[in-house]
Amino acid sequence: MTELDPAGLADLPAVEAVLWDFGDTLADERWMLAPMAGQPAWPDLYLARCGEGELGSLWNRGLKTAREVAAALGAELGVDGALVFEHMQACSRQVRLYPRVAAFVDALAIPQAIVTVNCDIFSDVVVPALDLASRFSPVVASWEAGIEDKADLCDLAMAKLGLSDRADCLLIDNRADNVASWRARGGSAYRFVGEQALVEQLSPTLQPILRAP
Repeated sequence: MTELDPAGLADLPAVEAVLWDFGDTLADERWMLAPMAGQPAWPDLYLARCGEGELGSLWNRGLKTAREVAAALGAELGVDGALVFEHMQACSRQVRLYPRVAAFVDALAIPQAIVTVNCDIFSDVVVPALDLASRFSPVVASWEAGIEDKADLCDLAMAKLGLSDRADCLLIDNRADNVASWRARGGSAYRFVGEQALVEQLSPTLQPILRAP
């Protein structure tokens, strides 16, 4: 198990692949909260029902589709679910990667994957809108796997990458529980707390696998 933190980066073993969380690691996860015309209640409703609510969990496990979620939210707002679905798609097309993190991704000369607890609209809209498949392979999303456990998703990504040692796979994630879970299985992990810290703390440690300028 690798305790990867600012004081212990030198103990990081040889890294064969980086597994990236998406929301609040590669990009701001609040993209669905963009204002919906004539619906001031939209952000609070979305957070309540899809942030920590059961509807969001069903969606993230592939048990509800984006259209079904939109219909349910539309019913609560008193608007056509089709309009809600259109808004959700528009929100998803506006996602942008954190610029310094994106530059760090492009500098790494080893395989990189995304492991994310996310829904079908992420794969259908966000992935192609950002051309994520050209930077990350595989992209492992919970809705396709039917599971929300991040360590399980990391194991799936590791298998797809053809790797067998969890210590070779560095998870970068903003959530302490996900970092702890992957470390508990013997994986390497770094808790993301911001773009500047990522570049300053990881660049020297991962210098051997950074592309030449």
